[in-house]
Amino acid sequence: MDEDDMRSSATRALAAALLVSGLSLAACSATTQIHGYMPSEADVARIRPGVDTAATVEEILGLPAGGGVMRDSAWYYVESTFENYTYHAPRVLDRKVLAVSYSGEGVVTGLARYGVKDGRVIELASETTETGGQQLGALQQLFGNILNMDPGQFQQQGPGTQTGGGF
Repeated sequence: MDEDDMRSSATRALAAALLVSGLSLAACSATTQIHGYMPSEADVARIRPGVDTAATVEEILGLPAGGGVMRDSAWYYVESTFENYTYHAPRVLDRKVLAVSYSGEGVVTGLARYGVKDGRVIELASETTETGGQQLGALQQLFGNILNMDPGQFQQQGPGTQTGGGF
């Protein structure tokens, strides 16, 4: 192997090493994602407690991300900023909440802003709550239902009565 071939292979090896290290560094860098909607400060400043109603708030700010526990008692605008690393769960960097509260007549009674500094971060989840009991597979359900039949339901109980559970 002559000297030019050795330099060429060393250059290729160096380029491959730089490419691999660059890709591994890119895989470790964080990405930031923003979820939700927070109205602009100028739009929020246009809301007047005691004057505006849910209809005018909807015109100015748009529809909220969520409502209050009691029907139409408050609207919540929520914006969350998350940091994601490739192989880790997302981490909340910031969460902003604008709460617009209403009277029983639908008139704005107040505006409140909350953030991460105002309390602990509550992870918002769209999962369902598990009920008690046992999780059954499809075959367990099928054969369990077959074996749990009451033979008496198939017997004629008299003229004009249905058998087989009404099918």
